[in-house]
Amino acid sequence: MLLILTSAASSMGVVDAGNISQSDVIMYVSNDNPRYYVQGAIHVPRAEFVADGRLRSVREICEILGSHDLTRNDTVVVYGSCMECGDPTYICWLLSYLGQEDVRILELETIGANMSERPSIRPPANYTPELRPELLATYDYVKSGTAQVVDARSAAEFQTAHIPGAVNIESSSVLSNGRLKNASELAPLFNLDRGRPVVVYSLNGGQASLVWFALMSMGYDARLYTWLDWLDHQPELRMELSDLRADVSTERMVKITATFSERPKNDSMNVMGCVTCEPITIYTGGLSRDKSTGVRLGNYTSPGRKIVNVIGAAETGAAGPETAVAIVAVVTDSTDEEIDRVMLHPASAYVYTGTWDASGVPAGRYNLSVELSAWGITKRFEKRTAVELQAERYRKLGRF
Repeated sequence: MLLILTSAASSMGVVDAGNISQSDVIMYVSNDNPRYYVQGAIHVPRAEFVADGRLRSVREICEILGSHDLTRNDTVVVYGSCMECGDPTYICWLLSYLGQEDVRILELETIGANMSERPSIRPPANYTPELRPELLATYDYVKSGTAQVVDARSAAEFQTAHIPGAVNIESSSVLSNGRLKNASELAPLFNLDRGRPVVVYSLNGGQASLVWFALMSMGYDARLYTWLDWLDHQPELRMELSDLRADVSTERMVKITATFSERPKNDSMNVMGCVTCEPITIYTGGLSRDKSTGVRLGNYTSPGRKIVNVIGAAETGAAGPETAVAIVAVVTDSTDEEIDRVMLHPASAYVYTGTWDASGVPAGRYNLSVELSAWGITKRFEKRTAVELQAERYRKLGRF
């Protein structure tokens, strides 16, 4: 399979072993030490570009690349042992962001027998970047609504919380048996407007880079972003759904009652993601370590970050007009397919209610969950309740 994207700024794509020339610089970018390397390949682990869980500055990255005799005008062929982690596609994005003229990805299955037990050692060179900021989305750009937003994380992570308006295209969907799909296989995945730019995000960018690469190969204007950066711009939402009830009348009107409570101050917000697969954080000002706040791997902390009790703020009106707080009950059927959404309104402090009109709904078992949107964060709580609607009467199943 040969998939090539060419533009005025750079060219990149997927190449097989038979299309590598002797002048190409081959980079193995995964963090492990393989038993064999492609003949002549240098080993530049993805983790080498990271310090304390943060992506190093442009200057430091260029020093690393130059120490391996890499220049911006070289044709670079990248490969690694974990395509699912996004190792090759992330380094392809990073080099493209630095202005690399020609970057290709070599898939592991096509390498062949020309191998060596040790990586190549090359004399140092001078790597001079020419940044392409259009490949890295900022928070303000995402928030502006200019671009279509794609969440490349798992469906479970997406349902738990996501950027409002985002669509979920899992990174695994662009792969087939560990290899990047070709153009004809990718086309049905992207129900997107080709006339608008696309921002793709995941926890730290690794998984998102797979979808970013696929979009670029299809001719989209695509940019990379991170979920952690989005969270870093939001106040902390310190509340939990403590109880969820559904009471059904004889007319099959379902009264939904959601009761919230404040989460303890020492309980940090849970952020789902693959820490080992995504050991890099991108910051919106470009690639830099000079930040007053930061994100460490394995948890989410931001010194000086505003702490907000969003339920209390919404109840008292203290949230302010700039804060849109929406609490919605999501109705799904037995296959977990969404069939209705019911807006919940404050009944008293920390209690929100709404009514689902189930009079025209077929008999069966239905699940209710609660989704909250505030300050650009959409979070679906784990607690759910279920009811079973029957033709003449109902039987409450209870919470789980």
